[in-house]
Amino acid sequence: MDKKSWHNEIDFHCSFGIWPFKKSLDITPAGFLYCGELFPLKTITRLRWGVDQRRGGPFPKVRYLATFGTETREFTIKTKQKDFYEHLTQRFWRAVGKRLMAEMLDGLRKGKDYRFGDFSVSDNGLTMTQRGLFKGSQSEFYEWKRLKWGIVNGNLVFTPAEATDKLLTSASFLWVDNTHILSVALALLQKQTKLEQLSSIAD
Repeated sequence: MDKKSWHNEIDFHCSFGIWPFKKSLDITPAGFLYCGELFPLKTITRLRWGVDQRRGGPFPKVRYLATFGTETREFTIKTKQKDFYEHLTQRFWRAVGKRLMAEMLDGLRKGKDYRFGDFSVSDNGLTMTQRGLFKGSQSEFYEWKRLKWGIVNGNLVFTPAEATDKLLTSASFLWVDNTHILSVALALLQKQTKLEQLSSIAD
């Protein structure tokens, strides 16, 4: 893909909120320009998005949330408009998500671990941490071939391969940074014959 095509893919300009609290976001190759403050693409280290559904009266209240952040700051855009949310998150993925996944795969290949809530991911599998009231923390490692994973109720969930009715751990797409990144990588791994190193999807 040439640069011009990529520029067109990520280009996004919007304003949201109610006056006098109206805000704006522009996504360009220069970065995310949020309410007049520029965050270069390379400084954005985390993304998350999802549906926040709250009960209240006969009908649930649905809001769509999309968050981007640097190492020290984060910003959340809230909307009730599904089309706007879908266009925005597509730009999130194209502008930053693909790069974050490539960086994660490179880090995994070099031996780095990445934490997602109660579990961490290495190139060879997942380490689940259980915290007991009296026993302290206990960790258990699962190779990718010993796991099954999928999406349930806005969460990326993991079960043992031999007992898919037993939940091991999960990560919320809405509340846990970069769960979407991990989910896409695992979907690509699932298409391979051998479920060994996650970084192999980049080969």
